[in-house]
Amino acid sequence: MTLMQVTRTRVQKLRAGFRTVRARVLASVVAFLAVGLFVAGTTTLAVDLGELNNRVSEDLLRQSQRLQTIADQGTPEGRPYDSLDDLFTVFLRGGTLGRHESVMATVIGGNTFLPAGEQALNLGHPQVLDAVRAVPVNDSIALRDLNLDGHTVRLAITPVSLGGNSAIGLLVAANQIGQQREQMVASFGTFAAVSLVILVLAGGVGYVVTGRLFVPIRRLRQATEHTTFEDVSSRVSVPPGDDDVSQLAADFNRMLDRLEAGIEDQRHFVDDASHELRTPLTIIGGHLQLLEPSDVLEVAETRGLLLEEVDRMQSLVNELLVLARSGRADFFQPDWVDADSFLEAAMERIRVLGDRHWQIEQLPGGWFRADRNRLTQAMEQLAANAVQSTDPGDIISIGAAWVAPENCPSGERHDEPIIEIWVADTGCGISAADQERIFDRFARAGVSRGAEGSGLGLAIVKAIAEAHGGSVRLTSRVNGGSRFALALPGGTSWLAF
Repeated sequence: MTLMQVTRTRVQKLRAGFRTVRARVLASVVAFLAVGLFVAGTTTLAVDLGELNNRVSEDLLRQSQRLQTIADQGTPEGRPYDSLDDLFTVFLRGGTLGRHESVMATVIGGNTFLPAGEQALNLGHPQVLDAVRAVPVNDSIALRDLNLDGHTVRLAITPVSLGGNSAIGLLVAANQIGQQREQMVASFGTFAAVSLVILVLAGGVGYVVTGRLFVPIRRLRQATEHTTFEDVSSRVSVPPGDDDVSQLAADFNRMLDRLEAGIEDQRHFVDDASHELRTPLTIIGGHLQLLEPSDVLEVAETRGLLLEEVDRMQSLVNELLVLARSGRADFFQPDWVDADSFLEAAMERIRVLGDRHWQIEQLPGGWFRADRNRLTQAMEQLAANAVQSTDPGDIISIGAAWVAPENCPSGERHDEPIIEIWVADTGCGISAADQERIFDRFARAGVSRGAEGSGLGLAIVKAIAEAHGGSVRLTSRVNGGSRFALALPGGTSWLAF
């Protein structure tokens, strides 16, 4: 690989890294933080500069007010001042100036007065004197900004006169407002530097935190890359907590569980269909190969046999479809069912299955939630099995009873009453070994009498019970009969005992 190709690959990886959710989230957060800090800093600086401007102006005007107060109070002897020199001398002896303030008083055409000691500014500077002389003398106080030695200085120039005295003086108060502005701007620079450090630290911490936060997302992406129809076994480690990312990982695993169950059901269906349909197809093919078309009797016999095999195949396919659909949401469509009328209607349907002594053992009363058609299908299947396990004259009984949740024989725990519906017979029973596998697909009890079925009937009954949120239980002993019981959550809205 050439140097150019290596460089191009690195650039592509770098671009891909910037396009990740992690990079976009981190960039958005850092950008938002940067804008927030900038807006906060500039807003604070603007507000502080405005407050400084107002405060300096008020401090300068306060000097004029103090001079006016001294003039109104008069001399220590209680007489009005008749000389600006005396007034300015008293004024400059008192008062306290701020660190950035300076004052000066001058009589036009006369003396200039400065306070004893050092001041923040040398108001005797020619540039200051020129600026003061340039201000027209009237009754109002003039505020002027002056650039002195590279710094902005604000001057408040107040004209002063004493009654009929023709002498006019000027009070000059100054404040180094520029130096204070520069300090605020410097503070903003410090704030900007600290903000930059904060952004860098926030970016680093955010990079680590988002990296840990998006670990499940990266695993999700890797899992989706490796998930195929043949292999859906990949799962994502769910981080602790109840945040959105944890929920996403958990939902993804549940989705794969459903997909895996669906694919497994399809595989079972294909395997079961291919396994069970192979025998009747072989029989059909063998008889057709051996069929002598000219022999009318043989044709008639073969036709009857083939129709029987086709019927058996049709029945087998229907049962396989029921099992394949048992995991779908539309397999179970519940409604309120009257328990007594359901048992009576079921008895009318199943008593024609064989010459047995049919009876309803117990009517429970009340209503429960169930899919009437599916539950009838389960009852018919259990009754058909009972017919195969009994002889003419044997008793086959059905019944139902309400069971408190804590007394449910199946061990299921529910928050609502359980209705137990059973089909019992006095037939040959089922051995203990067969009871362990009787509900598996294509399982057949070794002691059952009569024609053998597909071995899917009890598997269908179990699927119907589980679709209702319940279970099926078998109680049997050899030559002692069998009792199949469906334990189903009954609901509470229309329950009556």
